[in-house]
Amino acid sequence: MMKVTPTTSLFASFASLLVISQAVSADEVDVYGKAEVQIAHTDTGEMRYANEGTQIDAPFSRIGVKGDHKLNESLTAVFKYEVQVNGFEADNTTTPFSARNTYLGLKGAFGEVVVGRNDTRFKYSEGKLDNFNETQGDIFQVIAGQDRVGDTITYSSKYWNNAQFSVTYAPKDDAASTEAGYAATFIYGDRGLKNTPYYISLSHVDTLNNVIASRIVTVYKFEQLQLGALYQHSESVDGTKSGDGYVLSASYKMDKWIPKVQLASDDSTLRQDTEATQWTAGVDYVFDKQTKAYFLYTDLDLEASTDSSVALGLKYNF
Repeated sequence: MMKVTPTTSLFASFASLLVISQAVSADEVDVYGKAEVQIAHTDTGEMRYANEGTQIDAPFSRIGVKGDHKLNESLTAVFKYEVQVNGFEADNTTTPFSARNTYLGLKGAFGEVVVGRNDTRFKYSEGKLDNFNETQGDIFQVIAGQDRVGDTITYSSKYWNNAQFSVTYAPKDDAASTEAGYAATFIYGDRGLKNTPYYISLSHVDTLNNVIASRIVTVYKFEQLQLGALYQHSESVDGTKSGDGYVLSASYKMDKWIPKVQLASDDSTLRQDTEATQWTAGVDYVFDKQTKAYFLYTDLDLEASTDSSVALGLKYNF
């Protein structure tokens, strides 16, 4: 009998992707992902997802397949299967993969409905606000509600005059909490800031991952300058924790260089045990649309302790 190892598991996963890609036409399926490597030094290890000392990491590297298949004149099947690749680090050889957005659904004139694991529409509402997404400076260090939840139903309407409505629903029997939960988001403008230079979202989450919160997000791009702001009120489902949070972000594109800064603060104690404030500064060097190098420094201040991290990274999207 063949022994199943992380290496054979990895090979089998890539082979499966190739089989899927060959089984359907090229215009229906895309293989995509992100390869990232980062060398970082973190002071005390208070930050989430950052160990104390010097580390070589692959922050949220991933591979996936996504696509659609036309069923008839009215309906199209859509799917996404995505996993996080943890195998870059020496301590992740036994669990080289973890689940990310994975779902199957339908789209048509009514919009799109998908079932499975997905970013809640509350998390989705951040748009391009976070200048340090998926790094030590990510807003999830201090802001609650940045969740990816399994066993959910997500509906997204079509855009109408730059406006869209979407909702996530988790049934009681499958929700991470003891009650059913939902997240609803209204968007005006282009989330990617390509069709319009502005983006505004209003969002509310109730009970998903034991959080009740409301937020407003706005991002505006004027030529090379991009500005963003978030305000959020959060509380725990049992009512024992509550508070307000905000994020301010700015970046400026100078040819291939993009210096950027961000400030995030929250006193709800939902993400950290105490009131937390984090500021981050960094710079990206953009080689092309797919590849960039970056440097960042971030500082997290808690009531009884502090932490800081400096990182140099290379990211490739395919």
